[in-house]
Amino acid sequence: MSTVILSAVAPISGVNADTDSDIAKQDATISSAQSAQAQAQTQVDNIQSKIGSIQAKQADLKNKMEKLKVEGKKLNAQVSTLRQNINERNSSLQAQARSAQVNSSTTGYLDAVVNSKSLSDAIQKVTAMATVTSANKNMLDQQQKDIQAVQAKLAENQKNDGIMVAAENDLTKQTKDLAGQEAQLKVAQLNYQLTITTAQDKKQELEAQKAAAEKAATEQANKTKAAAAAVAKANAAPIIQMPKTAVASSVSTASAEDKTVSSSSTPNVNPATPSKEVSSTDTDINKNSTPTPSINISSGYTIPSTHYGTNPGTYVSPTCTFYVKSVMGSRVGDYWGNGEDWAASASADGFTVDNNPVAGSTIAVFGPNVRGGSYGHVAVVESVNKAAGTMVIGEAIDLGNGYFNTTSTVKISDANYGFIHV
Repeated sequence: MSTVILSAVAPISGVNADTDSDIAKQDATISSAQSAQAQAQTQVDNIQSKIGSIQAKQADLKNKMEKLKVEGKKLNAQVSTLRQNINERNSSLQAQARSAQVNSSTTGYLDAVVNSKSLSDAIQKVTAMATVTSANKNMLDQQQKDIQAVQAKLAENQKNDGIMVAAENDLTKQTKDLAGQEAQLKVAQLNYQLTITTAQDKKQELEAQKAAAEKAATEQANKTKAAAAAVAKANAAPIIQMPKTAVASSVSTASAEDKTVSSSSTPNVNPATPSKEVSSTDTDINKNSTPTPSINISSGYTIPSTHYGTNPGTYVSPTCTFYVKSVMGSRVGDYWGNGEDWAASASADGFTVDNNPVAGSTIAVFGPNVRGGSYGHVAVVESVNKAAGTMVIGEAIDLGNGYFNTTSTVKISDANYGFIHV
C-alpha cells in the first residue's frame, strides 16, 4: 500500500522589510528636524538676548535724554534770568550814561569834590563813583560770560541729545531687524515642528501597518502550523482500504455478449456531467485496463471488473486525484484525467455515475471552481446524511497554503458532476 506524502506548506514570507526601512527614514527625518529645531531655538534665544540688551540700552538712553531735557530746561531758565538781569543792568547803565552826558562826568566828580567836607571825603566819593562804574562794567562782563557759558552748555546738550536720538534710532532699527530674524526663525521652527509631526504621524501609520502585518503573519503562521499538523496527521494515518464488492465465484469467464453492457445496466450518467469522447490516445492509454465483463450487483450499480494498477503515481502528487487513487487503488482508473474528467472517464469505462452518494463505495466529482480550483475536484464519500443533505468526504485539497489530507462535511449537491460507484 502506498503512503500519501503531501508537500509541506510553504512558509509565510516575513513582514516586508521595506516597512522597517520606511520607519527608520521617518526616525531620521524626525531626528534631523528636531536637531534643526533645537539650533533654531538657540538662535532665537541669542536674538532675544540681543533684543533684551538693546532694549536695556534704549531704556538707559531714554533716561539720559530725559535728564538732558530737564537740565536743558534749567539752563534755558538760567539764560533767561541772566538775559533779564543784563537787560536791567543795561537799562541802569544807559540811564547813568545819559545822566553823565547831561551833567558831564567831570562836573559830577567836581561837584563831589567841591561838596565834600574834607579831602578824604572827596577822595572817598570819587573812589565810590569809580568803583560803582567799574562794578557795573565787571558785572556786565561776567553776565556776558555766564550767558556764553550757558549757551555753550545748551549747545553741548543739544549735540548730545542728537547723538542719543541717533543712537536710539539705530537701536530701534537693530531691534526691528532682530525681531524680523526672530520671526523668520519662529516660522522655521513651526516648519520643523510640522515636519516632525508629519514624520511622527507617518511613523505611527507605518508602525500600525507593521503591527497589522505582523499580526496577519502570526495568524497565517498559526494556520500554516495547523495545516502542517493536519498534513502530518493525515500522512501518518494508514490509507483507507474500502472493501471490494463480493464477486460470484461462478463467474469465471466472459462471453462476447458480456463485454457489451445491456440497456438495463447502462450507467446512469448525471445530465450535468459533460460528455467525453475517448480519443485514440485514450484508447491506447487504457489498453491494459479494458474492463472485463461487468458485474450487476443487487444495488443496481454497474461496477466492472478491472485490471487497474494500485500505484497512485499515475496522477500528480499530492493532488485530489492522487489521494483518491491512493485510497481506492485498483478500484479506479489509472488515467482518468483531472478531477472534472473523472465522471466522463469512469462512465466510458463502464462505471455507474449518478446523483446517489453511497458511503465507502462512491467518489464525489465536483466541477471546476466548485471545490478545489479550476480543474475540478474528486473525493471519497465516507458517510452520508441524506436527511440533512450533507456528506463527509475524504480528500486532498489546497486552500491556498498547499495540499493536505483532511475530511470535510459538504453539501451533497456540491458534487454537481455526480458520484462514481466503484
